[in-house]
Amino acid sequence: MFILGRIYDPEQFGELEVLLKISAVFIAIAGFRYEMAIVVENEARKARDLTRLSIFLNSIISSILLILILLFRQQFSHWLGITNHNILFVIPLIVWLSGCAEAIILWRNREKKYRTISVNRIATSASATGYKLSHPFIASIPINGLVLGQVIGQLVALVHIAYKLPFNLFRTTKKRLKEVAQLYKSFPIYSMPSGLLNLLATSMPVFLISYYAGQKATGYFAYAFKLSYLPLGMIALAMGQVLFERLSRMKDDRTETAEISQNLLKLLVGISVIPAIVLFFWGEELMVWAMGSKWKIAGVYVENTILFYIAMFVSNPFFCTFDVYKKLDKELLFNIVFIAASTLSMILAYHYYQSTLIALQWYSLVGILLRIGILHYFFGLVGRHKLTILLLVTAIAGCIYYILQFQ
Repeated sequence: MFILGRIYDPEQFGELEVLLKISAVFIAIAGFRYEMAIVVENEARKARDLTRLSIFLNSIISSILLILILLFRQQFSHWLGITNHNILFVIPLIVWLSGCAEAIILWRNREKKYRTISVNRIATSASATGYKLSHPFIASIPINGLVLGQVIGQLVALVHIAYKLPFNLFRTTKKRLKEVAQLYKSFPIYSMPSGLLNLLATSMPVFLISYYAGQKATGYFAYAFKLSYLPLGMIALAMGQVLFERLSRMKDDRTETAEISQNLLKLLVGISVIPAIVLFFWGEELMVWAMGSKWKIAGVYVENTILFYIAMFVSNPFFCTFDVYKKLDKELLFNIVFIAASTLSMILAYHYYQSTLIALQWYSLVGILLRIGILHYFFGLVGRHKLTILLLVTAIAGCIYYILQFQ
């Protein structure tokens, strides 16, 4: 990431981020969230059919999206502020590659193939970054190297995770697909809207910054996010997958689930303490030292969002609790509140102060309170929540202190 920041400009990072956020929105609905039921299902045959169903639905949604872009790409690019409307064609490709890969990854997770999943994550990152670094030396390809590298990484991810799959993806029947679709119909009804709203909530800063402040500011924000949260996010993703599998097996044993969950929470908090302190106090200085003065604003953004990213890091692995305990209606409610509160906070900040920095500060305050609050709810489900009470009280006190200081 440090080298990429010296090779590419903030505007190019901004273009990539807008495309990725749009893709993520469609990925959230492409498989109708049936992929989340793969790990929960106890019967192997039904788990395989859920994998097939997810990939089939993802292919349909990706095809529809491709047709829409073919017909309306100029209008879409105008609304998004993208000058090269042909680059929108990467969106359905990323949606299809990512959706298919994620469904198979969840099936591998169900089979406890953790090493395969870890290697897949490394291969995806290495191939994407490798091409992004080499793109400036390939002058014959007139496209944003960050975007093309992202597509290559997703292609590698799908090919690797699907290699030597121990069952035929096409060997099923329409009746069996309908059976699992009906059995887990709560996932498209509750989990899909919740997943979509959750992504919209985390993507909304990108869309609002792009709208109010332009692609350059979007690039600063995107780069700050990747440097501060992405490394932690990869750890959270891996831990969340393991927790998902374990809670699915022992969800009725509250003593065991409480112990596992509390140990994981302590580990996550311990991992995040040093990054939180360093980036909160010296994010700007570190960014200028590592990347040069052109990324100074990104360092300021890091300082003002890192505590929210830490709250995301600590709470994200526990979101599987919604699926394990079939509390999908509660997940939907949380995401509605999250997107409404976070979006409103940023719009009001821009309206009254015309400042991206203040908008991000308000967004972070809302996010911290809601994330720690939902973490407290998770621990009520698994059986123990004394530690989360302490985190919640600390977060509330900190936010009140910040608001008083700001005034």
